[in-house]
Amino acid sequence: MPGTLLPHEILTELRDVASLIMDDVLAHDGDRIAPNNAGPALYLVEHSIDATVLGLSIGRRLVADDSLRELGSGLFLQDIGKLALPPSLVHHPGPLAPDEWELMMQHTLLGLEFLRDDTISALAKTVVRSHHERWDGSGYPGGLLGEEISPFARIAAVADVFCAVTSERFYAPALPRDEGIDVIRAGSGSAFDPAVVEAFLDVAGS
Repeated sequence: MPGTLLPHEILTELRDVASLIMDDVLAHDGDRIAPNNAGPALYLVEHSIDATVLGLSIGRRLVADDSLRELGSGLFLQDIGKLALPPSLVHHPGPLAPDEWELMMQHTLLGLEFLRDDTISALAKTVVRSHHERWDGSGYPGGLLGEEISPFARIAAVADVFCAVTSERFYAPALPRDEGIDVIRAGSGSAFDPAVVEAFLDVAGS
């Protein structure tokens, strides 16, 4: 599967789903964030939806309205590279060994291999590649620092982490919502762009 280009029809369908999520987010006056209660078996699917909803809610405060559709596409597809990894790795019940972690980190670049045509915009692809980059340069795959990271990916980083830590996963229990908010707040200026954290806290009402 690595190196495979997803069919145009599938990419178009995925992009359209992201657009429907965006339309739903924009149709609501109030923003809401809630833990993913689906359980680990459905985690990847629910995580993609939840991160898209939260990321768009943050993005409404930071990017132009005409960019939100591209942001939504990137958020919804950010973990698509995990489809190229063994399920036993993606659903591993405990901490990963160093070699397993090295392979897991490849999902960002593997995701780009699925998206090599122009069905998905270049801006959306920055989310797929860089949502694990960190403001202080400690992330992956490129160790990008600060504003070297695309604004879309900085938004995705916050949405991804909050939705992850407040969800029940195969390898970790869910944190309560308030503790998840504290994780994001504590990462401001180190893991996360402070401006994105401020917008997240506005969404969270904290």
